[in-house]
Amino acid sequence: MRRLLITALASAAVATASPALAEAPGGVSGGVVDPCTAVYVQGAIACQGYYGGNLFQGDAGSATPTDLQSAIALLLSAPTNNTGEFNPPYALDYSTVLASISSSSGNVAGSAFDYVFSGPALSGLTIFGAHFGNQPDAGTQSNISALWLVDLGPAPTHTVTITNGQGVSGAQIFATSPAVPEPATWAMMLLGFGGIGMAMRRNRSRRSRTALMQIA
Repeated sequence: MRRLLITALASAAVATASPALAEAPGGVSGGVVDPCTAVYVQGAIACQGYYGGNLFQGDAGSATPTDLQSAIALLLSAPTNNTGEFNPPYALDYSTVLASISSSSGNVAGSAFDYVFSGPALSGLTIFGAHFGNQPDAGTQSNISALWLVDLGPAPTHTVTITNGQGVSGAQIFATSPAVPEPATWAMMLLGFGGIGMAMRRNRSRRSRTALMQIA
């Protein structure tokens, strides 16, 4: 009885951790190849999917659906596909949709597509999701979605670039890292702090002299 109870609890834990999203029909043999090899997102270090349907329909600022959060958790801990740069754990807040696609450029299969997002600037580790509508390059299936963990580097940007991305009909951002200030920015900040310190010191000296004169 005890063994049966332990088995049941373990099964429930796995079910809770697994996303409720439906896997794309057919699998690899049915025409859906993995999102790391079919679609190349520049800077991607991990991929998760494909899932059936369009997962990315909420507006910026809306809560990330629970089942999609489960899929993102898998992306950050044990993705279906990853590169040698994948090194969890990753602490990213993906509870809210940060941005939705505002425009794109590139219409030829095999070319680079630039997906532009309005809202906060993107940098560092970023969670990017895309939906493939009609005739995607990701195999023969359509109406499927996937997620990527992307390293966009230190410079702030509003663009995610992918190749072989024909058929992408929707995309969203779920998390991004704060931009790391450039060396010149650090220098300006230090100079600013130094200037503030000197001004405060002069003020203090002036007050001390005024107080001494009043006592005299």
